[in-house]
Amino acid sequence: MKRYHQLDSLRGLAALSVVIHHFVFIFTGLLWLEALNYTPLRILKAGHEAVIFFFVLSGFVLSLPFYSDNKKVNIPHFLIKRLCRIYIPYIVAVGCSIAAYLAFYRPGVYAGFSSFFQDVWSEPLSFRLIMEHVILLGSFKDYALDPVLWSLSVELRISLIFPFIMLFVKKFSWKPNIALALLLPCLSVLLNNLAHPANPSPISSNFYFTFHYLSFFILGALVAKYRVNLLSAALRLTVRQKYALLLLGLMIYAYAGIGDAVLKRLFSASGVWVSLAADWGIAAGVCILITAALSSPRISNLLGQKPIRFLGDISYSLYLYHSVALFSCIYAFRNLLPMWATLFIALCLSLLTACLSYYLIEKPSIQLGKKWTSRPVRKLEEAQEVV
Repeated sequence: MKRYHQLDSLRGLAALSVVIHHFVFIFTGLLWLEALNYTPLRILKAGHEAVIFFFVLSGFVLSLPFYSDNKKVNIPHFLIKRLCRIYIPYIVAVGCSIAAYLAFYRPGVYAGFSSFFQDVWSEPLSFRLIMEHVILLGSFKDYALDPVLWSLSVELRISLIFPFIMLFVKKFSWKPNIALALLLPCLSVLLNNLAHPANPSPISSNFYFTFHYLSFFILGALVAKYRVNLLSAALRLTVRQKYALLLLGLMIYAYAGIGDAVLKRLFSASGVWVSLAADWGIAAGVCILITAALSSPRISNLLGQKPIRFLGDISYSLYLYHSVALFSCIYAFRNLLPMWATLFIALCLSLLTACLSYYLIEKPSIQLGKKWTSRPVRKLEEAQEVV
């Protein structure tokens, strides 16, 4: 099965934008930061957009084995590999978050910091809170230890049902699949309104909005399914048209996220559906960017540069640990170092921790998944040799 290194690099760049987002999102009252939302620089700190990017990319990558004619996907093996790949590093990150919280958190008034900063690590540590992070079944206070963990609960839930979703994606054309993807956010809103959960926000571990994010896995799987047609069409474009396609994807990706704010301001629109619609705009931009990246040799060469590829390699660990490093440094160096120095140390610590996690946790977890799923094959080969 062909591996698209460009997608790994794109994941790394998206993870970096999440880092920038959280590094600036902890502050309040800085008008120049708010002004960035209306400039092209917005893409540098597009945190939630990056999460939608991750979901679409996951749908693309995870679906590729299901389209292979060489062998049938072993669903138990798929689930084992996925759990080893995502859950083991996740659990280690939860443990590190708890350790950092116990070591560095100090309650108090922190002027100049946003409500986001005040909320993270503000929840008293309890056995129930820890178990909710371990089990990941219901809606829990995912911001209490590490604010990115909500998306991991979504990723793991969808991974468990993804092979069965692929049965539908493979059997039907793009039209029924798009219809299903459009119905899922409606189902999310309906169930959320009926259940009245304690945390009704879509950007959380809210169980019902998992259906909404499942639609982006389906979109990614559809791009993978029709990738030959999409890439063929893109390759027929002129150089100017290719750059225009890339620019279009970047603009939609960067600015769709503020679409809900525009709708609310211009038309007095309200309701969670406005934010969900903005997510669909972001996902459309992601699909265009994936097509542009895979069809352009220049973009592929740029994304193939070693620093960017390495950023893609450590992207998951960087995503997991950057907030822990950031909050640890702010609490540890408060009143000791200027803020610029604290943020610089936090960034360096984020990259260092990501590298250590990648080599010591991620890669061994991936190898463990491969080892567990290859044992039956080895036993069969040994039995054949004996015969």
